[in-house]
Amino acid sequence: MKKSIFASIFASFIIFSCQSKGVQQEQKNTDSSTEITEAVKKEHNSMNSLDWAGKYEGTLPCADCEGIKYIVELKKDGNFFIEQEYLGKETVYQDEGFYKWDASGNVLHLNSNVSPLVLKVEENRLKVLDQQGEEIIGNLKDKYILKKTK
Repeated sequence: MKKSIFASIFASFIIFSCQSKGVQQEQKNTDSSTEITEAVKKEHNSMNSLDWAGKYEGTLPCADCEGIKYIVELKKDGNFFIEQEYLGKETVYQDEGFYKWDASGNVLHLNSNVSPLVLKVEENRLKVLDQQGEEIIGNLKDKYILKKTK
């Protein structure tokens, strides 16, 4: 009787220790891949790899006017200036404020009272995203680009 109890306890101990090692190894693998991903994000993204500061212009589609001409100036100190001109309506809005980068370092969120914008920073251009940070799709998707000016 004592031998069977001892054998059961011993078998349980072996099974438990094998499972623990598997969980520990899986945790180590997850931790190291997370560290690698974080290192890649810190090393190569729009925020630290592109010359993004400057002035951008473009005309975006408008439901009830000829278009909205945008001028966005991004400053390295975290501030921005924005001007929106509603073409055909002679209406112009200006605002300034601060922006913040998302965790990936590729997308900016402009905190504007006039028109909060989510912008994907690309080489010499800004792609206007929807409010959820998703790229705009459809026939007009190429119209949601602001190009860097010299």
